[in-house]
Order: sequence, then C-alpha cells, then structure tokens
Amino acid sequence: MTERPVRPRQAEPSPAADKDALGRAASVRGVLFMTERVLRSMRAYASVILFASVANPIIYIVAMGLGLGALVGQGTSFAEYGADSYLMYIAPGILAATLMMSGAIEMTFPVMEGFKWRRGYYAAQATPLTPRQIAAGHICAVCVRFLLHSAVFLTVMLAFGVLASPWAFLQVLTASMGGLALGLPIMAYVAALRDDRGRIALIQRFVVMPLFLFSGTFYPLTNLPLPLQMLGWLSPLWHANELGRVLSFGQPTPVWLIVVHAAYLVVMILLGWLIVQRVYTARLGYDEWRGRVPGAGADAKREAKVAAQDRREQETGAAPTVTVRTGFASNLYSGNVRAVFERGLSAIRSGRKLIFFAGFLEPVLFLTSFGLGVSPMLGEGFEVNGETVSYAAFIAPALLAVSAMNGAVFDSTVNVFFKLRITKLYRTMIATSLGPLDLTLGEILLALFRGAIYAGGFLAVLLVAGLVDPLAAVLMLAASLLIALGFAAVGMAVTTFMTRFQQLDWLMVLMLPMFLFSATLFPIEVYPELAQRLIQVLPLWHGVELMRHIAFWDFGPMSLVHVGYYLAMIGVGLTVTTYRMQKLFLR
Repeated sequence: MTERPVRPRQAEPSPAADKDALGRAASVRGVLFMTERVLRSMRAYASVILFASVANPIIYIVAMGLGLGALVGQGTSFAEYGADSYLMYIAPGILAATLMMSGAIEMTFPVMEGFKWRRGYYAAQATPLTPRQIAAGHICAVCVRFLLHSAVFLTVMLAFGVLASPWAFLQVLTASMGGLALGLPIMAYVAALRDDRGRIALIQRFVVMPLFLFSGTFYPLTNLPLPLQMLGWLSPLWHANELGRVLSFGQPTPVWLIVVHAAYLVVMILLGWLIVQRVYTARLGYDEWRGRVPGAGADAKREAKVAAQDRREQETGAAPTVTVRTGFASNLYSGNVRAVFERGLSAIRSGRKLIFFAGFLEPVLFLTSFGLGVSPMLGEGFEVNGETVSYAAFIAPALLAVSAMNGAVFDSTVNVFFKLRITKLYRTMIATSLGPLDLTLGEILLALFRGAIYAGGFLAVLLVAGLVDPLAAVLMLAASLLIALGFAAVGMAVTTFMTRFQQLDWLMVLMLPMFLFSATLFPIEVYPELAQRLIQVLPLWHGVELMRHIAFWDFGPMSLVHVGYYLAMIGVGLTVTTYRMQKLFLR
C-alpha cells in the first residue's frame, strides 16, 4: 500500500492581502457608499442644517447688512468696489464664511466620532472600502451640505436684490473651494488626534474665528494695518471672498489677481487632500486591519496606573473616609460640591493656559477687527450718557458680556453633554454619595469659574486700552459673573434634554442671532419699534445693557430689571437641572 505524499498546508491569505483587490472592485461606488453613509448620519441633525441654511443668511443680512449697514452707509460709498450698497458688498463674504464654518464643524466632530467616539470608520474599514475612499466619501458629503447652504443663501441674496451679475451663482464653486481649503487641513489634524481634550474648541477659537474676522468679510481688507492685512492674505476665506465679489457684482480686480486667488485655493485643497489621505491611511491602514486595537496602549497605561494606586492604598492601609448625609433631601444633596468642582479643575489642568487665552481671545479679536476695520466707515462716534464715545468703547462692554456668556455656555453644554452621554461620567459619580444637586452646583460653579477667567482676561485688555476705568472694571467683573451664572444654569438645564451631540448645533443657531441682534455691534435703535421689543426679550441684551450702564455710569431702574432677569434665569436653571438629574439617575 503506497502512502500519499502529504502536501504542506498553505497559509490562508489574510483579509489585508485582498484589501486592494476588493477596494479596486468597489472603485467609485465605494466613495458613493461612504458618502451615502455620512449623509444618512446627517439626518440626525437635518433639521438644524435646513434651519441654519435658511436662517443664517437672513440673520446676517438683516443684522449686518441692514443693521450695521444703516450706520456704515451714512459715510461710506462702495461704488469704487462695484457695489451699490454695504449689503451687496458683504453678501459674498458672508456666504464664503458660512461655508467655512460649516466645513470646520463637519470636518472636526464627525471625524473624531468616526475614529474615537463611535469608531464608525473602523466599521467601514471592515468592508472593501479603502481609507482613501472613506475619507473621500466624508468630503463628498460635506460638499453636498455646501451645495445646500449655497443654493439657499444665493436664493435669499437674489430676493434682497444683491446679485448684480449673471455669474453670481458661480459663487457656489468659489465659496465651496474656500471651505475645503481650510476644512481639509483641519480634517487631517483632527484625524491624527487620539483624543479631543478640548483641541477642537481651540481650533474654532484660534483658527476659524481669527480667519473669519480678518479676511475682509465685513469691510475692505485695506482698512486694517499692514500686518493684519498679511494675515488676511494667507486666509483661504479672503481669496474666496474676493472671487465671490468679482462674480457677484463685478468688483474691479486685475486678471492676474483673480488667477492668484483661484490658484491659492486649488493648491490648498490639493495639499489638504494629500495630507488627509496619508493620515487616514495611517489610522485605518493594514496594521490596524490585521488586529491592532486603537487606543489599546492608552487603556493599558490607564489600567496600570489604577492598579499601582490600589497597591499603594493596600500597602499603607489607608482607606478613604466617606461621609454619608442623611435626612431631608439627602438623596439630592450630599454636601460635597467641592469634589465635583475639583474633579473638573483637574480635568482641565493640563490645558489651563490655552483655556485662559482662548477665553478672552474671541472678544479681543472682535474688538480689534471691528474697532480697526469698521470704525473708518462710521461717523464721529456714539452719544452715550451725554458724551460721545468711540465705536471701540461702545462695543467693548457688550463684548465683555459675550465673553462671559460664551465661557459659561461652552462649559455647561458641550462639556456637560460629553460627561452625561458620551463618557457616562455622571452615572459613575451618582453611584457614590454624590447627589444630583451636587453635580448641578459643581458643574455650574466650574462654568462660572471659566466665565470669570474669560471676563477677567478681557477686562485686563480693556483697562490697558483705556476703554474702561478701574472702578467700573470691578463692577463689570461682578456683573460678568452674574451673566455667566445665568447662562450656565440655563445651559446645563437644556443640555440634560439632549440625546445626540448634533443637537448642540441648535445652541449655535440660537446664539448667533442673540449675538448679532442684542445691540452688541450697533444700537438697536436702527430697527423698528416692534423689532426692538423682540430684541429686548433676549437674555444677552440684558447683559449688554447692564455692562454699558456700568461702563458709562448710566444707572437707572432698568439696571435692576437686568439684574432681576438673570436672577430668574439662575433660579429656573438650577431647579430644572436638579430635577432632570434626579429623573435621569435616581428612581
């Protein structure tokens, strides 16, 4: 009997070996599949996108074009730029800025969600899709949102009669190019992050906001000093603005400069796409496909740190002392608000310098941009309490109120949401002796602390610039704490009702008209009586007016009304937040 020769068993090809072949088979369809997937995920906040697409252009046009434009149009003509009015001049810039901000949103949080929070990219990687197709699909979906924004915006511009050229609708292309030129590098940076740690918020404050303010959106770039003009030259938004104005109303521009604008945007897009491909391939490449678990190293280090701490406690024999409160409302309050507050401070300790600078940077940028760029287009100044003040002195107290609001809202909404829904931190904390009221007061105090840092930093700038006197600055700091506390209490109450992070976009939608219409950048007297009454309902208007009463020593009965408004906000916010925390975590 002859024995059959035993053939050596061949190793089965790994899935990674077939990845290229599968990816080629998917080809263009793979990009479309990924685009469809991202667009379907956008349905979770489609109402926000649709509402913002319609509301934002109207808000900007009414507030800046008609509100500020009523003051600018009195002493400045835009005929040399080819525009019939201030509204016609700024409309292309607002379109480009809107797409830039939309791109900065869609290429930050959803990218971090795909890699870190929900890891949807890794699910797509398990299919025949390649990293390049995954990235391209995300970008195509963002371009669809650009198209929607542009179509609605141009329709509104047409209704207001600010499109004077048959080529105006090509702004869809130029504004989208501006959004991609900035969004792609941001997308590559966020894709390379292993954790957020507040960096996305810093991108908004240190990159997006400065480019928005110093790219000639609301005034000619030549109104700024030369160093700030150079910042505008580097901004993709300025190049998109200039191309949009050429297309919208035929702004006189040399042909060579038009070519430079277009070439700059194309080069930025190509470089950004190359970097995005490289980062996505590194994060979703074959090493991870073969089994490497993203974040496993960080998890191992964290576990080792906890184990070492447990060993030290066992060796010393020290056990933490826990005091449990009994009696009335003991299930709501343990008297340990300090633990929640100190935990929040320790979480932001590593980035405290950036948090400090980021907090007052935004109002300083607004003050610098509008103080230098818009002032030359206005008259002699504003009459307040019997004296004429400069435009910078007029908007400075208002921007202080905005600074306090922004700090409190960010901490009481975005940070609270991630602790509540993403990391489930509150569920862990409520399992200890802490109660819902401890969590509420601790988080609101943390938001108040951040708001105080923002307001204090901006006040220091105003003192150096001579826009407020020292005694008024002390009272304005106290008023900023009141404003921050009011917004923090209401902000946290609203956040407890949210279930998806995309719902945070509604806050941005609501804060934009509050900022633009609350007499921040111009008096509300430019509007009809009915519009003024509606504006006076907004909480930020009360903060702005209270700050101006203090800055110009113009106190009256309305000052007490403003204070009472914020006291009511604090009471309602604390009550609703405590009730919601009890409802979420206690039976």
